[in-house]
Amino acid sequence: MTPLITEVCSAQNIPSPVVFGATILGIEATPVTNFSHDAGTPYSVWTKSQFAGLNFCNVSVTYTHPGRGDEIHVQTLLPELDNWNGRFLGASGGGWSATLGLLNLIPAVDAGFAVADTDAGAPVNSLSSESWALLSPGNPDIARLDTFAGQALHEQSIIGKSITESYYNQAPAYSYFAGCSQGGRQGNMLAQRYPEDYDGIAALAPAINWSQFFAGMFWPRQVMYELNYFPQPCEVLAWTAAATEACDKLDGLVDGVVSRPESCSFDPFSLIGTGYKCDATSMTFTTKGASLVNAIWTGPRDEEGAFEWYGYPVDTNITSVVASTTCDTTGHCEIRPWHLPEDWLRLWVAADPDFNLTNMTRLEYTELAHAGLNHYDSIIGTRDPDLSKFRDLGRKLLSWHGVADEYIPVNGSLDYHGRVHELDANADDYFRLFLAPGVEHCLPGVGPYPTNVMQTIMDWVEKGVAPEQLVAQNVSMIDPTTGELFGQGNRTEGMGRPLCLYPLEQEYVGGDGDQLSSFRCVAR
Repeated sequence: MTPLITEVCSAQNIPSPVVFGATILGIEATPVTNFSHDAGTPYSVWTKSQFAGLNFCNVSVTYTHPGRGDEIHVQTLLPELDNWNGRFLGASGGGWSATLGLLNLIPAVDAGFAVADTDAGAPVNSLSSESWALLSPGNPDIARLDTFAGQALHEQSIIGKSITESYYNQAPAYSYFAGCSQGGRQGNMLAQRYPEDYDGIAALAPAINWSQFFAGMFWPRQVMYELNYFPQPCEVLAWTAAATEACDKLDGLVDGVVSRPESCSFDPFSLIGTGYKCDATSMTFTTKGASLVNAIWTGPRDEEGAFEWYGYPVDTNITSVVASTTCDTTGHCEIRPWHLPEDWLRLWVAADPDFNLTNMTRLEYTELAHAGLNHYDSIIGTRDPDLSKFRDLGRKLLSWHGVADEYIPVNGSLDYHGRVHELDANADDYFRLFLAPGVEHCLPGVGPYPTNVMQTIMDWVEKGVAPEQLVAQNVSMIDPTTGELFGQGNRTEGMGRPLCLYPLEQEYVGGDGDQLSSFRCVAR
C-alpha cells in the first residue's frame, strides 16, 4: 500500500540540498490534502483551469548567499507517489516576480509533475520592484537583480530536483521548465546561461530584449506627453477597430483577427476628420489621435526618426496598459500609472525615485533607453542568440507568442528568432517559434488559444516528435475541469486552428473557421 501524504511528508525525511555559494537556513514540509483551485482561465502551457481533490507534500527551502544578506525561498510541491509522472517541472513568474505561485504550481501538480518555484528574494505576484530596486537613491541593488535575473533560477532547479529525488528515492527521468512573460524570459535565460538544467523549455511570450521592450512599453506615454494629448479609451479603441477591419481579411477570413500585421498598410491619417462613436456621442478623428496611434504601431524612434524598437500590431488593445488613461465626467483624461516600465526607467536606469518621467524630451527619453541597455543587458537582457551548448546537450526550446500581445510586442520574439538562425541555419532542430494571431499576453484574446503545449514539448524531448504546428482552440469550447473540448468523438475531431511554425503563416482555404482543415500553413 502506498503511504499517505500525511505519513511521509516530513522535513526529517529530506536531506539538505547542496547549493554552491549558498547556505540552507531551513526546510519545512507540510502535507496538503483535498486541495482545490480555480485559475479562472487557461494560462501559459496549461489548458485546464479548475482543479480539485489534489494531495501533495509542500516542501519549502529557505537559503541565503553569505555576504549578500538575502533570503530566498524555493517551494516544491510533490504529488502522491501513485500520481507522480516521474518528471520535474520548474515553474515561473510574471511581472516583477520570479513566481506566480499557485497559478503555475497547481496545474503542474494536477498533471503529475513534481514542481518547484522560487521567489528569488523578491515579492510574489508583484508588478512593481519599488520595494527592492534601490539600496539608496542613486544605488540600484545590482546583486539582487542578478539573483532575480538568473542565479536563483539555476538554484531553483538544483534544489527542486534534489528535493524530488530525496522524496521519491528516484531522480526525475526528465526535467522541464515552463513559463510566459517573465516566465518566458526565465526559460530563455536558462537555455542561454544554464543549458544543463532542463531537457525541455516552453518559453512563451518571453520578456527578452529586456531594456528595449521596457523602454518601448513607456513609448506610448512618452508620445502622449510630447503631444500633450491624452485620449479617452473609446477613441483609441475606435482607431484599433478601424485598423482591424481594414486588415482582418488579409488571411482570407474575416473573423476579427489580424493574422498578418506585417502586411497591414492601414494609414490612420486617412481617417482625420471622419466620425466615430464614443458610447452614444459622435466624435471626430483628429491629427493628434492619428499621430499617437501611428507612433504606437510603428514603435519608438529617436529625435531624428531612427528606429529604436518595435511597436504594437494594429489589433492590439493598447488601452489596457501601454496607452491606458482614466477620464472624469467632463472628458478630461490622465495617464494611468503603470509600474512595469516606470520602475525600470525611474528606479533602475535613473536610480532616482523622484525622477520625472512626464517631461522628457525625445533626446532624454532615447538616452535613458540606451543607458538601460548599456547598464543591464548582460544581467537581464536575455537575448544571447548563441544556443550552441543547449543544442549540443540535446535540449529543446519551444515558444509561442500572441500576435495581439498588449505588453510585449511580438516582433521582439521574431527579432530573437532571426538572430538565432543567423548563427545556426538549422536552429529549428532545437528552437521552434509559433505565432498565435489574436492571442493576448499569455492569455486568450479574440483569437484561438494554444492548447496541449506541455504535451507537445514532452513529445519533442522524449519521442523526438518535433512539432510542425500547434493547435489553438476557442476557449469557450474547452471544459475548464478537464482541459478538453466539450463533447465526444467525431463532434470534436479536427476542431481548432493551426498555429504555424515560423516563418510559415496561417491562411484560410475555406470552410468552418473552427476546423483545422479550413487552414493551411504557407510561406510568407
